Amino acid sequence: MSTVFRLTAAAAALAALAACEPTPTTPAGTGFEGGVPLGTYTLVGFGKEAVPTRDGTLRLVQGGGFSGKGPCNTFTGQNAATLPAVRVSTMTWTDNPCGHKGFEARFFQALTQAQEARWEGGVLKIIGPTYITLERTGN
Repeated sequence: MSTVFRLTAAAAALAALAACEPTPTTPAGTGFEGGVPLGTYTLVGFGKEAVPTRDGTLRLVQGGGFSGKGPCNTFTGQNAATLPAVRVSTMTWTDNPCGHKGFEARFFQALTQAQEARWEGGVLKIIGPTYITLERTGN
């Protein structure tokens, strides 16, 4: 009888340990929200104008968070709406000296004034008074 008791106790202990293991979660930069894939994007256009360098990025994560960088500065922010709607409630960025301030200023302004995100034709368009086009480059 003691062998049966020990096996039962061991099985119960293993089941308890398995229950304590964290459940797998979806990584922050994967999945979709409102038809928009979450993940990392590279800025490729302002309106119909192509961006000559690929040094602006945007990362969308679950819960409305976003972050990225321009040629010289990084930023983080929060979308208070649910994608595809965009309503930036907070956005902060570093203020490093940079010869690309015009480019960064346009990029950051387009993000803070955005109203909608559209995933179409394999690219993401962030639309507001102006629009920017981004290509998905990773999770």
